[in-house]
Amino acid sequence: MKLSVGIITFNEENRIGKTLDSVREIADEVIVVDSESTDRTAEIALSKGARVFVEKWKGYGPQKNSVLEKCKGEWILLIDADEVISPQLKEKIKSIINSESPSSDVYKIKLRNIAFKKEIKFGGWDDYVIRLWKNGKVTISDREVHEKYKTKSKIKKIKELIIHYTYDNIEEFLEKLNRYTSQSAKEYIKKGKNASFIKIYSKMLFRFIRMYILQLGFLDGYEGYLLAKYSSIYTMTKYTKLREEYYNNLGNDTSLVITTYNWPKALEICLNSALNQTVPPKEIIIADDGSKQETVDLVKRFQQSYPQSNIIHSWQEDKGFRAGMSRNRAISKATGNYIIIIDGDLVLNRHFIEDHIKNRKKGCFIQGSRVITSPTSSKEIMEGKKINFFDKGIRNKMNMVRNGLLSKMATKIDRNLRGIRSCNMSFFKEDLVKVNGFEEEIEGWGREDSELAVRLFNIGCKKKKLKFEALTCHLYHKENDRSRLKKNDEYLANAIKSRKTRAKKGLNRYGRRNSSNY
Repeated sequence: MKLSVGIITFNEENRIGKTLDSVREIADEVIVVDSESTDRTAEIALSKGARVFVEKWKGYGPQKNSVLEKCKGEWILLIDADEVISPQLKEKIKSIINSESPSSDVYKIKLRNIAFKKEIKFGGWDDYVIRLWKNGKVTISDREVHEKYKTKSKIKKIKELIIHYTYDNIEEFLEKLNRYTSQSAKEYIKKGKNASFIKIYSKMLFRFIRMYILQLGFLDGYEGYLLAKYSSIYTMTKYTKLREEYYNNLGNDTSLVITTYNWPKALEICLNSALNQTVPPKEIIIADDGSKQETVDLVKRFQQSYPQSNIIHSWQEDKGFRAGMSRNRAISKATGNYIIIIDGDLVLNRHFIEDHIKNRKKGCFIQGSRVITSPTSSKEIMEGKKINFFDKGIRNKMNMVRNGLLSKMATKIDRNLRGIRSCNMSFFKEDLVKVNGFEEEIEGWGREDSELAVRLFNIGCKKKKLKFEALTCHLYHKENDRSRLKKNDEYLANAIKSRKTRAKKGLNRYGRRNSSNY
């Protein structure tokens, strides 16, 4: 058997007949792998003598490899369902496959595109593509889109044409654009790529300039303009989908823990800001230190209104200020491997979760900052007013400034206890497990966060003091009872002196038995 012709198809009933007719005189077998077409593609291919295999779509690379596995010929010609072999090319292929000593084992063939019913010769569309080779001499990558052809053989060019009927109209172009750009975005996500606004805009602009001006697309007239314009839209759409997909998935391994106690109005504002993030967390866990029914009802209302946000209520009995225990219970329920901890009296900047995730670093925990509000400004915020830099009644105004460049300059990594506040911190869960979480022997206000930081330092972690990112606004409230502070200072001093690494009463008290939602 000399030549196997391979084709992948999906809903190509208007083109597949013409494609198969063009190879009838040279093909010893035609292999069609159809991706569950809903039209007459498979029926037409069978009537033209092709062997048809219907398979679920796996991506361009895997689908074409499925074709290659089924080809038995000495030579393989792999074409698309919207391509036609010109009469001149048929004769050229005959001479190659029947030659006792062909000039190469692998050939690139010139592709001539027909777009919007016009022959396109400029704009970078007139190109050579690998289509003909001896069986086994070319491998195809398993990429879902923009698959790569690899060979160790010398590649020769064939100037005779494959005629490629791309798009008959704008509607068809846009339909394919939507499908191809989604596949491209998924492929980029697998590689961990992201796209900034500047990247999206610059790539879109450059694509148009390159095709229409640098590659002389304007010489193809109105159709050349359309191709350059819509190709730039394709580029913009691909990277926009990538950006959207990237941010939708960025928080998939992150749990947000919100500590609260009997202040449902503040918790409501905090939750609303958490639900308005550029990057949503995998789950939101309310670490409730014994709040009354009003808070329980509030959380239930949010759970019903935002079922996709996976809001979990972790409640414990009110036996005094036990923030460490409350947080440990919540952390034990977390399924994310990265934990962000905040207080329920904070209003979060919409980039808060994004900033924590992007700044995470192995061997570090993050300490964020906050803006302090006066009773008057806090009341205004709770009534719906948005704060700005020039408002009166706000302290630490520089903590309202979000700037990536300033953040890189001002953010420091050290082992200093100064500025430790659990109202805005984040950790790798594995580090919290190593130190057994918060020390529950510390009760009442103060030092449970600093004591945790000491134990993290003692196992080799550092503090990343984050500035100009992960912004929060603290709602004013009266100071908590500090009668236990002296005792808690002793716990902290002992942790420093003994180089303590694990809490005596901590995360290990809960385990799987507390993994259910409250």
